[in-house]
Amino acid sequence: MKSIGLLSLLLLLVVACSDDDLNSIDAGFIDNLNFVTKDTVFEVAFDNEYIDSVESELNGQFLLGVYEEEAVGKIRSSFVSQLMLPDTIEFYSEIIHPDTIVTRHMDGVILTIPYHSTVRLVEEDGNIFQLDSVFGKSSTDEDDNVIYDGFNVKVHELATFLNPLDPSDPSAVNKYYSNRDYDVDALLRDEIAITISPLDTAAYFTKSLTGDIWRTSFSDKSPFMAIDLDPSYFETKLLDILPEKGGTVPDGLQSQESFIRYMKGLYVEVTSTVGASTVTFPLTNASVDMHYSNVISLVSTGMNIDTIAAVRRFDLGGVKANKHEPLEKASYPRDSDKIYIQGTAGSLSNIKLFDYDDQPGNETILSDELRDLRDLANDDDNNMLWLINEANLLFYADGEEKPSVDKLFLYKKVPSINGAVPYNSQLLDYITASNLSVIDGDLTEEVDEEGKTSYYYKFKITDYMTDLLSGKDASGAVNNRNVDNFGLKIYNPGDYPTSTIDSLVRTPNWNPRGVVLFGGTGDGDTDTKRVKLNINYSYQNR
Repeated sequence: MKSIGLLSLLLLLVVACSDDDLNSIDAGFIDNLNFVTKDTVFEVAFDNEYIDSVESELNGQFLLGVYEEEAVGKIRSSFVSQLMLPDTIEFYSEIIHPDTIVTRHMDGVILTIPYHSTVRLVEEDGNIFQLDSVFGKSSTDEDDNVIYDGFNVKVHELATFLNPLDPSDPSAVNKYYSNRDYDVDALLRDEIAITISPLDTAAYFTKSLTGDIWRTSFSDKSPFMAIDLDPSYFETKLLDILPEKGGTVPDGLQSQESFIRYMKGLYVEVTSTVGASTVTFPLTNASVDMHYSNVISLVSTGMNIDTIAAVRRFDLGGVKANKHEPLEKASYPRDSDKIYIQGTAGSLSNIKLFDYDDQPGNETILSDELRDLRDLANDDDNNMLWLINEANLLFYADGEEKPSVDKLFLYKKVPSINGAVPYNSQLLDYITASNLSVIDGDLTEEVDEEGKTSYYYKFKITDYMTDLLSGKDASGAVNNRNVDNFGLKIYNPGDYPTSTIDSLVRTPNWNPRGVVLFGGTGDGDTDTKRVKLNINYSYQNR
């Protein structure tokens, strides 16, 4: 057996561990075999990295607004979307008889985007709602309604075709990253200030023939964002070419595929630069509603015999994607002794164990620290001596305030080796865990003996460390695998694997929040909060 004397070179802290501390195996089993159990704490290196872009075309949610996280960053979010042909494209639903004429008159066009909301109060004259999934600055009115700071937007007709398929591989879905630029044609709405309020439960437009004000709302009176669009554009682009019932359908309206080439979609662009709020939209029930009137007249006399209100709804659908723009990076300096994490196109951290070197060409070179540790954990025949009971990475939030981020996510960043494409991969513990909550990453509150509150995020990487320190790989050959560079980011729904073969980690993220974590070593209280790797292991005392 190799000398245990090397242990003093590697272990920063070694203490006896009680049976209650062992979570991964049966402590009684260890006692019966005369095992010695120890705790080991290792230093962890890290560096911060700005996120260039994230995939956004398959988002479950889409952001709109300007979100500023103090000490972390400010991100402006806009979105693009195609429009869907309605089921009925005729401008008038009845057969037009030879003795009558039906004339179309545009009334108004409204971009309608429902908020996430829940009922706050039930009252006789209607429910009172509150907005959900809005991030940022807010105030409360005299009736306890939370009103969020607004921002300015423009709406454009897209000139960029949002191809749903990858032109280089038509069998694959096209990817739209959050730093992509889009060309535009017509301006459908000049800059307008948007308010974010649960009281916005109706939109209004003026009837062109009478001047009457008409009101439109959802049947449950739930709140939504409403943006008036240029009626003359839609009159020429759509209303004037809608066919009569049984008439010839224009080329651009023949199918959904032809429609998205005729009218490529909308670009809802946020123009503000001041941190305010960002709204999370599902966009599943969002639409462009084109309101108009059909005037029925007699051919013989020209007399108007009826006026019928009509609406054609063009749902937002097909390809949808976010555009995220980090603003004023220089205003948010990075302290090298802290870890900065922000979602969307914010920032992540590279977490490095055992002197991992991520410089190109060095990714496969094992450090002396890892070689020595693997020597200690195995006998001369590379059989594992150590039983890893638990291995944890612990990250404390910087400061005393409770962070707004509820959960972080840890993953492997596989580098480009021999020209291979780099990618992100799941940790072994995520694949093997019967319950993903065991891995954790959730925000946890801690109160010390003096009543002082701290917050931390902990990740259990027991299976990963067992696999890394083992003297043999899965084939039985000598294990020469290097430790991985870990990425630490804001958790997003869909990050966890869905099966044992779902190993890739994709980049979509629609949580703009951020958190600052304590990073380096220090004295006194700060020393206990430095980022650290703790390994609890046992070996047989022979």
